[in-house]
Amino acid sequence: DRLTSAQRMRALVLGTGLDRVPIIPLATSYTAVRAGLSLRDFYLDPVLCLQAQLDSLACHGYDAAPSYGVPEWSGWDFGGDLWFPEESSDFLPYLRKRAVQSPADVETLRVPEPRGAPAAGRLLAFYRLAREKGFPGASLPGSSPMGIACSIAGPDLLLRWFYKEPALVHRLLRKATDYLLAVADMIIEEFGAENCSVFSTYPVEAHAVISPKLFERFSVPYVSEWHEKLIGRGIGKWVVHLCGDHTRNLPHWKGAIPLAPRTIFSMGHEMDLAATAAFFGADHIIAGNVSTTTLLLGTAAEVYALCRQTIETMKHHPGGFILAPACLLPPRTPPANVQAMVEAVRTFGGYHH
Repeated sequence: DRLTSAQRMRALVLGTGLDRVPIIPLATSYTAVRAGLSLRDFYLDPVLCLQAQLDSLACHGYDAAPSYGVPEWSGWDFGGDLWFPEESSDFLPYLRKRAVQSPADVETLRVPEPRGAPAAGRLLAFYRLAREKGFPGASLPGSSPMGIACSIAGPDLLLRWFYKEPALVHRLLRKATDYLLAVADMIIEEFGAENCSVFSTYPVEAHAVISPKLFERFSVPYVSEWHEKLIGRGIGKWVVHLCGDHTRNLPHWKGAIPLAPRTIFSMGHEMDLAATAAFFGADHIIAGNVSTTTLLLGTAAEVYALCRQTIETMKHHPGGFILAPACLLPPRTPPANVQAMVEAVRTFGGYHH
């Protein structure tokens, strides 16, 4: 490595003097298991959460700043009951009760004040701690307006309302978008727009969950507003993670939805990296999409070989490429497999100038 991780990511965005392919392993809950923490302690204590991530970063040497995001964070902030299963220390939390269970609940639902909300308040505390450790930036929590609406009401209710109560879906999406903007204002005020980024995920909008027509009708208007307003407030660093298959949604990402220059598009195994890279061309960066199944269950040699194949296919994409898993790194991924990803980019991902 000739560059630090910060220098490498800057060179990637600017398209100048990159030494090797960057690697961002999406390692959050993995770092908790590696540190011997329960996920309850990891997600509820920003101090422990940050230290676990710093330890894994020092061990593996990948290119990722520490980040914070509780699963179902938005449903929790809106009044849901977040529960950590007691039968295993590495089970992700879920909402035992959601804030919205009937149409009447939508009408009385209030947008939280972020600083007093359980997840957004911890987010602010986490990035204050990270700044003390030399990481000046802060990432807005990952979710789309649709993802927040789904966390508030639950997928079964939301899917029924698409057809039976579409006006309720729009009311939820309005409140979800307002909350995303309120959290953004809190983070921007604290850290400055130049130090802020967005990591947004789109699992609900995948073709396996809703149709491209529903994506266009319900999601695109609010995503477009969110992007436009945050870009207007000076946010220039974006990661869009497309969970599942979004192939038929892609035209909206080059049309209706405003994009910051050099947006990073990360994607799951269901999408073709090379085809998606060709669609976006040199304007945007592609990241992905090493199989999380192989990372969890395969050998280090299998992970190394798969990463080599991905790197050699994608490293010369004109927009730039980042090696990453297809989704969040499974908590019990063997550390040797994480290290195999790092070694693969160092062996096969170099650029010669």
